[in-house]
Amino acid sequence: MNREQLDESIRRKTAAYDEKLQLIRTPLTATYHTALKSSEHPEVYALLAAAGYAYDLLESGEAEHIARANGILERVVPLQDQNPSSDTYGIWPYFFEEPLDQMDRPDWNMADFHGKRLILILMKHRERLRAELAEQIEAAISHACRAIIIRNVGPHYTNIAIMGAFVTLVGGELLQVDEYKEYGLARMKRFYDFTFGIGTFSEYNSPCYTPIAIRELHSIAVCSASSEAVAYANELIELAWKMAGEHFHAGTGEWSGPHSRTYSTLLQPDDRKFLYEALLEERFEFGENIRCPKAYRGLFQTAQTRYLTEATLMEADTGYQVYATLFQNKRLSLGTFSKGVMWNQRRNMLAYVNVEGEPVYVQLQFLKDGGDFCSAMFAGVQARTNVLFGFNLLTDNGAWHSDLDQINGRFRASDLRIRLKIGGVTTGLELPEVHEGKAWQLRLGEVSLAVKLLHERSDYGELGLRCERTDDAIHADYVLYSGDEREFDFHAVQESVWLFQLALNESGQLPAAQICQEGDLVKASAEMDGETISVALSITPGQTAERYRTNEVKLPAARLHPNQV
Repeated sequence: MNREQLDESIRRKTAAYDEKLQLIRTPLTATYHTALKSSEHPEVYALLAAAGYAYDLLESGEAEHIARANGILERVVPLQDQNPSSDTYGIWPYFFEEPLDQMDRPDWNMADFHGKRLILILMKHRERLRAELAEQIEAAISHACRAIIIRNVGPHYTNIAIMGAFVTLVGGELLQVDEYKEYGLARMKRFYDFTFGIGTFSEYNSPCYTPIAIRELHSIAVCSASSEAVAYANELIELAWKMAGEHFHAGTGEWSGPHSRTYSTLLQPDDRKFLYEALLEERFEFGENIRCPKAYRGLFQTAQTRYLTEATLMEADTGYQVYATLFQNKRLSLGTFSKGVMWNQRRNMLAYVNVEGEPVYVQLQFLKDGGDFCSAMFAGVQARTNVLFGFNLLTDNGAWHSDLDQINGRFRASDLRIRLKIGGVTTGLELPEVHEGKAWQLRLGEVSLAVKLLHERSDYGELGLRCERTDDAIHADYVLYSGDEREFDFHAVQESVWLFQLALNESGQLPAAQICQEGDLVKASAEMDGETISVALSITPGQTAERYRTNEVKLPAARLHPNQV
C-alpha cells in the first residue's frame, strides 16, 4: 500500500479504538470457535485485529502512533497461554471478552496468525518497541513455535502448513533457536514434496485461501535466510499463481469453481483487491508488494476457451481420488469436483455466466433447514458444459460441519432439499420454465441452463420440484421433505440415491442419458465427445470414507493426465 492507503487504514481503525482498553472494536461475525452470540455481543475486542492495527501504527513511524502500538501490544501479547502443560498452550483467544477457557473450541491457528504478525513486528520495528515489550514478544514467538511443533499440522492443510513453516523457520532464525529452524525447514520440504506429488494444492482453488497461501509463501521468500526454503517457496508461488490464473474467468470477473473452500460464491472485495494489486507494475511504499509472475498475468485477461481436469488428492494416502474439472469460454465457466461432501465452504458444482455484462452464478446445494448439509455426498462427472451428478447419504458425518457438528446420521429437521441457486445479478431473469419429468430450463443471457432429474430411489418418497424467487436469488428446489420437525435416521434407510443431469449451452439441450443398476450401485451414463462418461452411486447410506471409495466416476479418458489413465 502507499502512504495514503496506510493512513486511511489507520484512520478507519482509530475510529474503533478504545483508549481505556487499548484495543479496537469489531463486529462479531459467526465463527466455529466462539461461544459469543452477536445478539448479545454485536461488537467485540478482537485481539488479532488489534495486533494488525499495532503493525500499521509502527509502519507509519509517527511518535504518537508508535506509543499507541506499544500499548496495544502490551495488552495483546500477555493474553497468550504460556503454560506448557496447558491444552491451549501457545495460542490466543479470539476476543478480549472471551478467555480461552470460555471459548466453544479454542483455535490453534492463533499460534500461527499471531506468531507471524509478531515476527514481522520484531523484524521490521524492533527499535520502535520498548525493551521489555520486545523481550515479551520474543517469548511469545517462542511459545507459538512450540505450539506449532506440538500440533504438527500435515501438508494437506495448505495455508496453515505454510504459515506454521514461516513462524517456526523465520522465528527460529530470528531467535537463533536451531530446533525451530530445523522443524520449519523440514515442514516446508514436506509441504513442497506433498504438493508437487499431487501437482496442485490440496486446499484446491480456494478464492479466499489461495491468496493467503501466496502471502505466506512470499513471506518465506523475502524473510528467510534459508536458500533451500526460499527455493521451495518460489516454486510453490508459481504453482499457486498458475492455478489462480487458470481459474479466473475474465468474462465475469469471477474466480471459477470448483472451490475446495470459500466463504462467498462471488469474489470478495479484499480478494479482488489482492488480484488487482498483484497485476500492477508499480510497487508500493508499504506492505508486501506481491506481484503475479509475468508468465501468468495473461491468464487473468484472456477470454480463450479452457478445459482442465486434474487430480486434487494424494491417492496413496487417501485410497481414492477426487478430480477437479473446469470448462470456460468468454460467456461462461462451469467447474465440478468428482466427489465431495456438501459443506457450506465447498462448491462441488459451480457455474458463472456473463448476462448482459453482469455475473450470474449457479450453485448446487443440499440443504437441511436452510443450511448446507455435510451428510450429503456429491458425485459428478463433467464433459465440457454437461454434467451427470448425484447424491447419496452419510451415516458418520455432520450437519453444518463435518467435525464440529457431528450428527452421525441421526438428527431432527423440518426441511431437506436439493437446490440449484441462481445468484448474482438476477433482477432481469425469469423464473425457470418447468418441463415434464421434473426438468426445467432457464435462459441466462446467451446460454440456457437445463436440469433434469434422471433417477430417484428413496425411502422418503419422491422429490417435489419448486421454483421461486427470493430478494437476491432464484431457487430451483428438489424437495425431499418439508413439514413439521421430525426425526431422521439414515442408519435405518434402505434406499436413498438421486441422479441428475445438467447442461449449460446455447440450446439448452440435454444429451440422452441411460440409467442402469450394477449391484448396489445405480449408474447414469451418456455419450460425450465420442466417449462414455458415467457416475454410479451406492443406493444405501454409508460412511464417508467408504462412499468416497465406492461411488464411481468415469471421466473422459482424454481429460486425464497420461499417468492417471
